[in-house]
This record gives sequence, C-alpha cells and structure tokens, in this order.
Amino acid sequence: MKVVIDSNIFVMCANPLSRYYIIFQKLVEGAYTLCITTEVNFEYLEIFERKFNKSKSALLSRFLHESIFTEKTEVFFKWDLIYSDPDDNKYSDCYVAANADYLVTNDKHFDILKQTDFPKIKVVNIDDFIKIIA
Repeated sequence: MKVVIDSNIFVMCANPLSRYYIIFQKLVEGAYTLCITTEVNFEYLEIFERKFNKSKSALLSRFLHESIFTEKTEVFFKWDLIYSDPDDNKYSDCYVAANADYLVTNDKHFDILKQTDFPKIKVVNIDDFIKIIA
C-alpha cells in the first residue's frame, strides 16, 4: 500500500508519546510505503527542525532517506487541484505521480479533492488511516 502523508500528520506520528505513533510504527514495520517527493521531503525536514531537537530531526531525516519503506517519487505534471492553499498541491501531485492508495490529512483544504473526478484521490483523515493499517 502506497501512502502520502501531510507533514502535520507525519509530525504527530513521529512523537512516541502521541496516540498516533502507531502510524510511524507501522511504517517502520513495512505495513505501507511512504511516498515523498523532493518538495514533500523539504517540508518534512523544515517542520522536523522546528518541532524536534536536532538529533531527533536528523534521525527522522536519515530514516526518510534510507528506509526501504520510503519511495522517492518524481512529479512530472502539476495538477494544481487545491486553490485555497496552493502549497498543499505538492501532496496531491505526489499522490498522483506515485499512484498512491491514500493521502492522509486532517487539513480542510484537501476536501476539494473529494469532489474532484479526475484525477481521483482517496483522502482519509488520521483516525480513518489508523483503522486501515491496524
């Protein structure tokens, strides 16, 4: 199963004290593949540096680069499907380019994707994703 995870969700999952940590654990176990692009990776790293100490940020960065359960994806076409926050398009573009199964987010800007006929993007919130991988 291929998954794109919004950066805010990924940060919530990377904290061992979070009730959402199971999402990170399942990634490490290989229950799904995390799809990222260079743009998504840069956003992750930027947020890691703000939210975590230097060593944890470096560890997460290393994991993203070295894990066999992380798939680097290259976007050749930008769909520009999210008008209310164009910066979020990096996730929907990654989803399409990777031929992913789910885009995980709690961000309401992504709701427009549920109404988009093509390309069809399966958006799920964090709680629904936990049910899928549990």
